[in-house]
Amino acid sequence: MGNDTQNNEEQLEMLLMTLEEVQHGICLFQSENQAKRVSLIQERFGKKNVITHNIADDDEDMGMVSSQDFRRWASQSDAKVVIIYNIQLLGIRFGDETVVEKLNFMRDQILAIGKLFVFGVSHYFHLLLSRNARDLYSCILYQFTFQDADGISIGMSNFNMGAMSGDDALAIERYREMKERIQSHDRKRDIAMYLSCMESWNRVREALSYEEGAFIRPLAEEVEEQYKDKDLEVEDVENMWILAGTWLGLEELERSLPLYEKVLCFVREQLGEEHLLYANALVEYTNYFEAVQDHMAGEKFYEQAIQIYREKKMEYSEKGRAVLIQRAAAYQEQSKFAEALEIYEDLLTYQRGKYGEKYYGNVELYNDIGAIYEAQGDLSKALSQYKKAMEILEITGKQGELSACIYQNICVAYLYSGNGKEAWKYIKKAKRMIEEIYGTNSIRLIRIYNSMFGVWNVRDRPDKAFEYLQKALALIKETRMDNTEVASYVYHNMGTFLCNGGQLNDAADFFRYAIKIREKIFGEKNEMTASSYEELAYILHKVSNEKESKFYIDKARNIYIALYGYQNDHVKRIDDYLKSLQAH
Repeated sequence: MGNDTQNNEEQLEMLLMTLEEVQHGICLFQSENQAKRVSLIQERFGKKNVITHNIADDDEDMGMVSSQDFRRWASQSDAKVVIIYNIQLLGIRFGDETVVEKLNFMRDQILAIGKLFVFGVSHYFHLLLSRNARDLYSCILYQFTFQDADGISIGMSNFNMGAMSGDDALAIERYREMKERIQSHDRKRDIAMYLSCMESWNRVREALSYEEGAFIRPLAEEVEEQYKDKDLEVEDVENMWILAGTWLGLEELERSLPLYEKVLCFVREQLGEEHLLYANALVEYTNYFEAVQDHMAGEKFYEQAIQIYREKKMEYSEKGRAVLIQRAAAYQEQSKFAEALEIYEDLLTYQRGKYGEKYYGNVELYNDIGAIYEAQGDLSKALSQYKKAMEILEITGKQGELSACIYQNICVAYLYSGNGKEAWKYIKKAKRMIEEIYGTNSIRLIRIYNSMFGVWNVRDRPDKAFEYLQKALALIKETRMDNTEVASYVYHNMGTFLCNGGQLNDAADFFRYAIKIREKIFGEKNEMTASSYEELAYILHKVSNEKESKFYIDKARNIYIALYGYQNDHVKRIDDYLKSLQAH
């Protein structure tokens, strides 16, 4: 039996018994090598006793299969068994949703033919039928599963399907099937197939090993070459977004930017700025700014998109909700917490009403609300929101970058409360998850290292704290993230660390680096910017640069007043500092 296992032989025997005993209806078998299974069935059951049809032999120009096709295939002989296999190819040709909907609709017409139909499908397509073709699936009499050692692992040996929930399992199977198909064609150039595989990878990459990127990268190179000198058409827009998103996923950010810009210009010129596709293009463009953690730069795009969605009454569509979340994130960066909280709570109310309390989409909102409470200093409420998010993740079984983000946020909340032990427990979980997904040189580790600095700082271990700041700085340089939001946090913390160690001039340089970035990203009316102004002012006073020190302390004080009024801890701290200077 070659690579067949004992279980495969048992499945074949059970299938043959069914063919003998059942007169009509629908059965199904799963296999990655269906032609092999059909050949064995014909050999054991008798070729004259079975009609077979391989979807791979159909000309794509014939279009989607119909009930007439099933009747035609069944009428080829008097045999009572009809095997239709490689049905998953219909999904590749005409779209999964279209095919599943059509098969579901044809259920009664197929049953009325009066023969026993056996469908051969891939593991992915079986999952798809079970979830989205309920009428058809409920009528399947028996199912058989064959494991093909020559085509099921394809570079994904470390992947644990058993740990995945339904939606993720379906998406993973689709990616695996597309990958296997590309590899089985010895990378014969097929741009449509590459795009489909890249789209699948983009959806599930958080759950895969970072090593999968080595397979995706040459596909993206081929697609990019295809579109390099091509005049865009409307039908190319989605493909360009897939390509741009793939480069973001591969952390080659500079390659995604011109693609987003090209699509935006094209849609504006062809359809105008009031078209829904233009709003979608604006939203897609903000993905770049999110990737480089520059919320402010994309703010104008958020506003334009939101206005278009509102005019078309689509603010709660998938795209509409996404851009509202991005807009709220921009408010957070400007310390406009009330405005951000209003958006998050409005979306949470909508989603809980429509999808229920434990809907996976609520996780991000609970996390974002927790971040607002944390920024406002209410650590108890922040931890409560983070833990609500984690409860839903545990119920759904989903693990990925969002889980790592929440672990890190819980770490920071414990840090602010002075609980370094609990903080270290959660930041280690976040680091382990990021490394499993993206590898040990991912830009996402910069924030992790920065938080690890904070943990050891709280635990009064300057040697360990400095070690993780150095790791963060090295990764910033290696990944060319010098002018990003996350770099500003690392520079600020390095400035603080060096100041405490008496290295004042070096500390001042790091604060200047942080200020340059924060002024660009957050603007001059933001608490983060004010914090760097304030710390630099203290250092400048220590090195007797009184004029510049006064300039920065006044800027910091004015920002705190503008944000929170005269009665707040920030202003009080600065006023006490200024009084102490006058006393001396």
